[in-house]
Amino acid sequence: MPSIFPDVSINPTTAGNIIQILSGLPDFLRKPMLRRRLSEFYTLDHADRCETIAMALQAAPSIESGKLSILVRTWLEVLAEMDREKRTIMFGIYCEELLKRPNILNGLNIKSLTDTFLSLDPAQREKIVDSLKEAVLAIPKRQKILKLIPQYSLNALGLDLVG
Repeated sequence: MPSIFPDVSINPTTAGNIIQILSGLPDFLRKPMLRRRLSEFYTLDHADRCETIAMALQAAPSIESGKLSILVRTWLEVLAEMDREKRTIMFGIYCEELLKRPNILNGLNIKSLTDTFLSLDPAQREKIVDSLKEAVLAIPKRQKILKLIPQYSLNALGLDLVG
C-alpha cells in the first residue's frame, strides 16, 4: 500500500473521504497539506504512484463537483510551484491511468475542471500546460489520450495542436 496516506487502508471510498476532507479545509490548511502529500508522492516507487493516482481517479467522480474544483485548483497551484520534471511525472502517470480506465472521465464534470484550470493565473497555467504537453508527447498512445479529452478542454489547454 502506498505510504502517502500512512496508517490508513486505502480504497476508493477511503480515498474519496480523504478528498472530501481536503476539499472542505480552508485554503491556508489545504495548501500546505497538499504540498506535503505531493512531496511524499515523489518518494514512492512507480507502482505505488500509479496506485495512488488510480485511487484518486476512482474516487473523484463521487466528489461533489464544486468541492472537487476547489481541491483541483489548490492541487494545480501546488503543482505549478514544483519543478517541471515533477509535474511531467505526475501528468504522465495520470495519462497512463486514464488510458487504463477511460470511462472514469464520464463521471467527471470536465468543463468545470477545465474552468478551474482557466481560473489560475497565466504563469501557473503556462507551467501546467508545458508539463502536460511534455507528458502527452511522451506517451506512445497520445492520440488515444487526446481522444478522451473533450474539445473544450483541448482548446483551453492548447492540446489540440499536439499530435
